[in-house]
Amino acid sequence: MKARANKSGWLAALLAAGLCGAGVWAQPAPRPVDPAEVRPDPPPMSADAPAPAAPGAFPAATMPVPLRTSPVEARIAPAAPAEAIDPQALALDVIPAPKAGAARAPVLIELPPPIELPAALAEPAAADGAILLEPGTRLPAPAVSAADLEAYVDGLVPSALARGGLAGAVVVVVRDGRTLLSKGYGYSDLARRRPMDPARTLVRPGSVSKLFVWTAVMQLVEQGRLDLDADVNRYLDFRIRDYAGQPATLRQLMTHSAGFEESTKHLFARDAAHLQPLGRYLREVQPQRIYPPGRVPAYSNYGAALAGYIVQRVSGLPFDDYVERRILAPLGMRHSSFRQPLPKGLAADLAQGYATAGGPPIGFEYVNPAPAGSLSATAQDMAAFMNAQLGAGRYGDAVLLQPHSVQRLHAANWRPIAGLDAIGLGFFRRDGRGPLAIGHGGATEAFQSMLVLLPEHGVGLFVSASGPGRAGRALHRDLVDGVIRRYFPSSAPARPTLATARLHGEQIAGHYENSRSSASNFLAIARLLGGASIRVHDDATVSVSTLRTTDGRPKRWREVGPYLWQEVGGDSLLAAKLRGQQVIAVSSDDVPAAMWLQPVPAWRSPAWVLPVLGLAFALQLAAVVLWPVAALVRRHLRRGLGLDARALRWRRWLQAGVVANVALVSLWAWILARIESSVRMLDGGLDGWLRLAQALGLMSVATATVAVLYAHRLWRSPPHRLRRACAVAIALACAATVWAVFALKTVTPALVY
Repeated sequence: MKARANKSGWLAALLAAGLCGAGVWAQPAPRPVDPAEVRPDPPPMSADAPAPAAPGAFPAATMPVPLRTSPVEARIAPAAPAEAIDPQALALDVIPAPKAGAARAPVLIELPPPIELPAALAEPAAADGAILLEPGTRLPAPAVSAADLEAYVDGLVPSALARGGLAGAVVVVVRDGRTLLSKGYGYSDLARRRPMDPARTLVRPGSVSKLFVWTAVMQLVEQGRLDLDADVNRYLDFRIRDYAGQPATLRQLMTHSAGFEESTKHLFARDAAHLQPLGRYLREVQPQRIYPPGRVPAYSNYGAALAGYIVQRVSGLPFDDYVERRILAPLGMRHSSFRQPLPKGLAADLAQGYATAGGPPIGFEYVNPAPAGSLSATAQDMAAFMNAQLGAGRYGDAVLLQPHSVQRLHAANWRPIAGLDAIGLGFFRRDGRGPLAIGHGGATEAFQSMLVLLPEHGVGLFVSASGPGRAGRALHRDLVDGVIRRYFPSSAPARPTLATARLHGEQIAGHYENSRSSASNFLAIARLLGGASIRVHDDATVSVSTLRTTDGRPKRWREVGPYLWQEVGGDSLLAAKLRGQQVIAVSSDDVPAAMWLQPVPAWRSPAWVLPVLGLAFALQLAAVVLWPVAALVRRHLRRGLGLDARALRWRRWLQAGVVANVALVSLWAWILARIESSVRMLDGGLDGWLRLAQALGLMSVATATVAVLYAHRLWRSPPHRLRRACAVAIALACAATVWAVFALKTVTPALVY
């Protein structure tokens, strides 16, 4: 509200459609891009490019990948021999000095014809009118002008829409209180061919809504009505459970460190009739607190909705009313609302939401934790909000916050891992490389959005696209990263690889899971199916299975500081957090600071759990298929089993139980497929099937008991080695099924997930 080829598609759908402003560490591999599709000016992008997290600077289920931009104005051609050029530096768009022993020659920049090819190294021969630059000189970044910006965005967005099957998109860029670009692309309604209009078309920004929650919280802090470090129960009419006697605070809600597990039930309502009052929703689906507060980042839609409810309780106004009176109206955001369904005056201008390319619209998306993601807004209205944030809380005559409050919102509040990005009071930061960028991403089933502010430059960018999630995330990742690299380029000095690279790489190698996860309900399956693995390569670089380049290859990282790795051929960073000599977390600045990867305990490591459970299911499925075949063979040969009455009775019970176990696995596969088809399935519509799965899970205990007794009985009967081996194998398979039923939390008293 939620990157490798994901082992679990349903998990990716769940997180990507979960109003997720924070990355997901799980990304599918993109399709190859036809060179004919690539335009010369914007950076190449793939509609299926992997995405964690979070997009652009702050990925929603995806991670930004550095892009290479090639200015339209020039093409670089070295006069030195090709072997004197470092190919790794070329990948970074840096013209290096010649290597040792190579002749030092000037670099020529040829003036291109009006329509140029993609940036490339030309032949060393100089052209007439060439401009000579000393090696190592970088081209100056183009000025951020409205004309240049529009040309750049026009070269990127339309091709992204066509390539990714996106219906339409809106883009707005502001600087120093004025709008540089406000433009729509594609259609808000494919059937009616209604174009996207940045001033009129409403989109669903998803978790970008949270920035309004944090702004509202700070307004009440200014008034002395809220204390960021007080127990949140002081402001509530129900109780949030403590963690080992430690309460939750607003500061922890804003930094996603209150310790809540992932909460998805009723995240999206099936229709308006199933929308719940905010207070009732928060009471009924309160998740467990599985981490010590202030210690582990775990992105939480529930926490943001809880903060919105506190605003409602303390102000005495429904959250929708409060935001309209205190934020939207003062900024002149007349075409924006948190209300569900939208007021009639706005509903007609809402863009249709398309979850798949060429598919039908999915209708209005109803969000139960409304403060966390129910905003509908035009791009032009979002420009006003960005200007207020960039203007120290002021825009025109409106004063949202005092400058010191805006500074508190944006400033680094907590840095979970040293060397990587920090998080502000709800604003994600990218402060470890390049210009400081703050903001938030958002994703619903149909819309992918991103809001990024560059406070040092007075620039804000908002983009929202309707269509397939993967393509939408690729669009705003490439757009945000491309704009930053084009207009505000930066380079870090090269750092040598440390001698400890292999030692520390082997120390972090292993299996990991996302801290944004569930531990007390059946969604714990996601920890098994959606994890990541870190491995060390022969050259002492490391790779993380879920951190990939735009073409789907795992990124390589080399150690440049103690437990700090830099992307090979890029500038992204990876770091580990240790307690003593034990690695407790690994993360990257490719994802926001609201989550990290943590080692999987050995007792439930997918390295052995998945093969064992797969074998257990295969054995039971084979038994279900072969038992009737064996019965027909015995009947044809007129042979009996040679078992006494008790053993025959146990055998029949065992056969029924194994059939139930196979049905159990099949039912869970169907349930997860339904969740993959639409996150709205988590609105309670599957609860009956979940109870049936729980009943079958409890039956598996009886089945395993009978299987053990039957195997023991056969072991004491006259020798028949094959029958003994089969009985023992089935008993072990049934025992593994019982372990999975309880270890994966598929049997729970309450259906809160």
